[in-house]
Amino acid sequence: MICCVTEGITPEQLAEVYADPYIQRLSHDYYDAAPITHPLVTYLSAWVDGDFAGAFMAIEYSDTETELHSLLLRRALKSSRPLGHACINWAFNDSPIVQRVTAYVFESMLTARNYCLRLGFQIEGFRRDAFSYNGAPEGVWVLGMTRSDWEAKSWAR
Repeated sequence: MICCVTEGITPEQLAEVYADPYIQRLSHDYYDAAPITHPLVTYLSAWVDGDFAGAFMAIEYSDTETELHSLLLRRALKSSRPLGHACINWAFNDSPIVQRVTAYVFESMLTARNYCLRLGFQIEGFRRDAFSYNGAPEGVWVLGMTRSDWEAKSWAR
C-alpha cells in the first residue's frame, strides 16, 4: 500500500470531501463544515495506491506553528495512520522554521483524539465550552507535537 499527500486539491475533490457524512459531523452550531479559502490555508490531497482518499488542511498559525486538520474520507480510515504521518512530515519539511504542529479536537470525538495521540501528538490542554454543538457547550482538546518530538519517532526517519 502506497500512501502519500500532495499539496493542492481540485474543487471537485474538495466538494467530495465536504459532502462526505463522516466529514459533515465536524459542523457545529455557528460553523458549517465547508471549504476555507484563505491565504494561510493549504489543502493537501491524500492518496492511497493512486486513489483519492480525502484531504488534510494546514493553517499557517505563525512562522513556527502549523495547525493541522484531518479530512479523510471514511473509506480511507484503514490508511489513516500512514497518511497522518505523511501530513506531519509535509508540515515539518515544507518549512524548516516550523517548530510545532497543533491539532484541535472536539471533546466528543474521542476516536479523533486517540488518532492524534497514536500519530505522536501530546495532550497540551483542554478548552472548556469552546463552542456550541447541537445547542450545548462543548470543549476542545489541544494537542501538539514539536519538531524534536517528530524527529525522535522511528517512522519519521
